[in-house]
Amino acid sequence: DKDGTFTIDWDDGDVHNKQVHHTLVRLGSTGSPCNGPEQVPEDIDDDENWVPPEIACTILPRLHWEGSDPEWNKEAIEYLKRMHQPDETIDGFDWHVILRFNDADKCEKVYKSIESTLRECKEQDPEQCRTHKYIRAIEYVGDDPETRRKTGRRFHNPQANMKAEL
Repeated sequence: DKDGTFTIDWDDGDVHNKQVHHTLVRLGSTGSPCNGPEQVPEDIDDDENWVPPEIACTILPRLHWEGSDPEWNKEAIEYLKRMHQPDETIDGFDWHVILRFNDADKCEKVYKSIESTLRECKEQDPEQCRTHKYIRAIEYVGDDPETRRKTGRRFHNPQANMKAEL
């Protein structure tokens, strides 16, 4: 098998010790050890072939510093969910929340709406801006909606990434 274990049918009929690691097995004709599984060269990077999973259009609103207060944070998350109705919300962080939208156009609309409000800030120090009650900055995570549309990924199907159950 992939771990180097052989299943042996012994001539004497022993059924209790059938699984034997390759380092303990020798060829009867030569007495030389049996080969084990092929070793992966150390210079090969397993991450080299890793492909990130496809995710829905994702925006990352950065919350004001009050986000570390649990009550304020809960209020902010509830407001953002109610106002923008993302398909998925990942929260539990003090100063940001992840909002995912299966439709890139809706994602872009929400992003631009929040961005427009944030751009109203006239303060020299962006940390002092309070043009949005809860959000102080926003960014896309992964591909922006335009890139998604150009590559035929305007709509994200979350079921497509799930493995088939046995």
